[in-house]
Amino acid sequence: MIDQRALIISLHEIKALKFGTFQLKSGELSKFYLDLRVVVSYPKILRQICSLVSASIQSDTNVKKPLHLCGVPYTALPIATVVSIDTNLPMLIRRKEQKTYGTKKLIDGEYLCGDNVIVIEDVITTGESIMETVKDLQYSNLNVEYVIVIVDRQQGGLQRLSKKGLKVLCLFNITQIVTILKEEGKLSDLEYQDVVDYVKDHQIDIIDYDNKLRTKTSFQRRAELLETSKMTQKVFKLMVEKKTNLCVAADVETAEELLIITEQVAPHICILKVHIDAINGVTESTIKQLQQLAKQYNFLIMEDRKMADIGNTVKLQYKKIISWADLVTVHSISGGIMLKGIQEVIQHESQLNNRGVFIIAELSCEGNLITQQYTKETVKIAENYRDIVVGLVCQTNNVISMPNILQLTPGVNIKTSSDHLGQKYQIPSDVILIKGADVAVVGRGIYEATNPAETAKMYREQLWNTYLERISI
Repeated sequence: MIDQRALIISLHEIKALKFGTFQLKSGELSKFYLDLRVVVSYPKILRQICSLVSASIQSDTNVKKPLHLCGVPYTALPIATVVSIDTNLPMLIRRKEQKTYGTKKLIDGEYLCGDNVIVIEDVITTGESIMETVKDLQYSNLNVEYVIVIVDRQQGGLQRLSKKGLKVLCLFNITQIVTILKEEGKLSDLEYQDVVDYVKDHQIDIIDYDNKLRTKTSFQRRAELLETSKMTQKVFKLMVEKKTNLCVAADVETAEELLIITEQVAPHICILKVHIDAINGVTESTIKQLQQLAKQYNFLIMEDRKMADIGNTVKLQYKKIISWADLVTVHSISGGIMLKGIQEVIQHESQLNNRGVFIIAELSCEGNLITQQYTKETVKIAENYRDIVVGLVCQTNNVISMPNILQLTPGVNIKTSSDHLGQKYQIPSDVILIKGADVAVVGRGIYEATNPAETAKMYREQLWNTYLERISI
């Protein structure tokens, strides 16, 4: 019989349970950190944890056969492996990314359609990683009813899974853990209370949306959602008022060309996308004229800077453009804390609180290094910074499910499918109906046209009519 109290003390001693102040991947500061990855270096403790999991499976007579085990990658994989050996139950491995060669399998192992799987996870916060594994198993025609978790952070993830119809068993929760550690003199009264208060004050309210809800809901309705930021509401309302979801990428070489093309397309666009640092001859006068055109023709200016540095550096960079750029693009490579720098600048410049960010979740060029996991983590960052994140730049319709976030998709061109530098193009109807874009970005297809104004009008009408078709189907 495993002494669970002694096990918790052992986990604390090997620093699998840490208390203090820790920055999570989302940028949030937590009063505790659970790092069960270290358990693989302590075979005795690993064996004790696995014995508890094995016992819970063997004692449950309601579990349906045939049965497999699947650990959520990666921390739960060694736990699932040992439990598989203990219980003589076959194990499956879910890949974080589907193979692009050979059998292109998502799930490795031998199974039949309709077989049952118990999912094993080390820690649950939101339940997102568990749901990703469950969805991939279900996509492979496997049935999942049970989930076993070692530690519940008690922030809402367990309730979320229960609402999905999953039966969840948690060996420990954080309240049980800190209570035992306090009683054993391992935690002070203050450390104990810090954790209790943190859990109480950091419940995660997660709304699970079907992607069809986003693509089938009108911009007007989406603007009315309470969790939509002020800037996002402004974009939605602008598009509805002007009847356009066209963004023009003015990737021209000179300031003179920029002003000329902007005035030509201005009546037909919701957003003008620029790379100011790549345009020759830009002055303060150029910026002022751009702003005047934006006000006159009711469109927003987006600086496609794609910032991707540490929080403080991004903060300094953003201060240079916040006065004139309504929107800015960023990469998520340095994590969510980078957005905190932008957030602080926006909050400080109270008169400019209508500012927002688009995060790059996918790229349209061939050979880019963005992975499925990177895209998923980017979506999580967007969820954590809803007050400033207007949308994501992506290429596929399964990235965004939340109706309060816009999908901006570049690479639209009626006449060509690619260029010699790896840019892949798509036609307006496909980018709205198939790719799921809310806003489509057209560059060379407009500014290199013989008559940019008429061409922009044509793109605008096609894109808007396709959007209306999408929400009416």
